[in-house]
Amino acid sequence: MSKYFKKNALKTGPRIKGLDGLRGLAALAVFFVHYNQIIDADWQLGPFDLYLFLANGEYGVALFFILSGLLLSQPFWKSILYQRDWPDLKKFFIHRLARILPAYYFVLSLLIIVTDYWCFPEAWTDILLHYSFLFNYTEFSFFSINAPFWTLAVEMQFYCMLPFLFMAVKRLSMLKIIIILVLLSTLSYVLHYGLATSINKTIAWPGSSSLLWIRPYGSVVTHSLLAYLPHFFIGVIFGGILLQLKTVQPHGRVTANGFYELAFWILTSLIVVLLSTELGELIQIPFGHYGLPLVPILFGLIILSSQYALSAHVLLNSLPLRFMGMISYGIYIYHLPILGFVDHYMMAIALDAREHWIILGSIALALSIFAATISYYLIERPVLNRVHRNTPKE
Repeated sequence: MSKYFKKNALKTGPRIKGLDGLRGLAALAVFFVHYNQIIDADWQLGPFDLYLFLANGEYGVALFFILSGLLLSQPFWKSILYQRDWPDLKKFFIHRLARILPAYYFVLSLLIIVTDYWCFPEAWTDILLHYSFLFNYTEFSFFSINAPFWTLAVEMQFYCMLPFLFMAVKRLSMLKIIIILVLLSTLSYVLHYGLATSINKTIAWPGSSSLLWIRPYGSVVTHSLLAYLPHFFIGVIFGGILLQLKTVQPHGRVTANGFYELAFWILTSLIVVLLSTELGELIQIPFGHYGLPLVPILFGLIILSSQYALSAHVLLNSLPLRFMGMISYGIYIYHLPILGFVDHYMMAIALDAREHWIILGSIALALSIFAATISYYLIERPVLNRVHRNTPKE
């Protein structure tokens, strides 16, 4: 790769090493979830079920949530642990909006126009809910335009609550804050469980008998912010632990460390086993998501160990994975419409996607990476650069 790319790839990566690589892997995992829903791979290698492994690529969403909690909590943890000035909340929210809104609004608007969705009067409620990030509160709009969008609504709602959570605990010690976060995670799960089991009837959208608002065990309940707060809070907890670990054991240049090397690969192997066998289903608590609580905790431990394991550093900070992490947001929001387009075009020329799965996968992945790269350099990065230039450094 060119020196220009290396310079820019390094400049845009996170300060915590390896997280771009993990983000890239999470985006690819979600791509293969939807790819597998088309080709329906039925491959078995001993006890390892490839279909199950690809289907469980949705755990990449859990990794995204954990990374969000970990990264976004850093300035608040630093303020508490290092007695620094409290983060500028206006700056915090501007940066979050600048990261999410431009590409999201572009893809959303493009899909609405290309599909002529805006031509249907009954669709305008759905469209307005999408532009306001409230579409995850109705069944009829939850997955309507682009299924992966639902996580962005949950993310935005988490962004809104995180600063106020830290404001409430900023005078407490790190240990007390972690205890409170564990209690809040438990409470979130209990409330989610109670809500999910208490709704026993279907409710129509006010003023419309044809639009479904809430239903028993529907997405509004099972995919709510409440359902995923434990994942975010686990990320926040590991964000504090990581910062404390870096304080007492700064790593600078990563060298081989037997303990962390062994921990990283054992944890990674355990994740692979859980996601590719029936064990993954056995360890998940009722109405928990993405292997809660074991798998999210394992993800957090992998992040910690990767900071001091040389092999993890080499792998996760390799230029290909860092590049995938840099454009991961674009891959995430573009890949499903692209998969649908390629599948539809293959059907039009009499190519069955299941039979020609290599063609579908290679073309769709290449187009997703291309679209994400163009989006990053023409939409996302220019906005972020402008915002960073216009906001003072802390």
